[in-house]
Amino acid sequence: MECKFQDSKLSLIHIPINHYSFFLHPILRLLFGEDHDEDAAKIPWTDRHRFLNVSITPVECSVFCSRELADRFFRPLAEIFNSFSRSKRNGHAKDEVVEINPEDFVVVRVDGGGIEAGQRVLELTSPLALAGMYASSSAPTTPIPPV
Repeated sequence: MECKFQDSKLSLIHIPINHYSFFLHPILRLLFGEDHDEDAAKIPWTDRHRFLNVSITPVECSVFCSRELADRFFRPLAEIFNSFSRSKRNGHAKDEVVEINPEDFVVVRVDGGGIEAGQRVLELTSPLALAGMYASSSAPTTPIPPV
């Protein structure tokens, strides 16, 4: 079993579920590239990102992607959306804010076979969770903020 940090700076984006439809276009651009990007069309979509995760729950859509892509695809729309919501409501509730976490996250990669790899991820990330650091439950690659 091998455990290593990948060279990456990831961003975590929180999109309230009631605003998900407004951010569908940036999510699709992230997943499938831009229509005018001929180079992206030559690269299989599974190889376009060092790490990418889009999760949808009943309360939010969360996106883990590189800081560069978060700034490129999400930040402009989030700033416009948040300023519009702010002016409309004279401040806005936390559940109305599209948040791009200011902290950069890193990826810990755990290579190994079978169920043991998943158990090892839990063993490695449990102390981080106890220290109040975020660790995704998806194995074998887990984003965590740098110490």
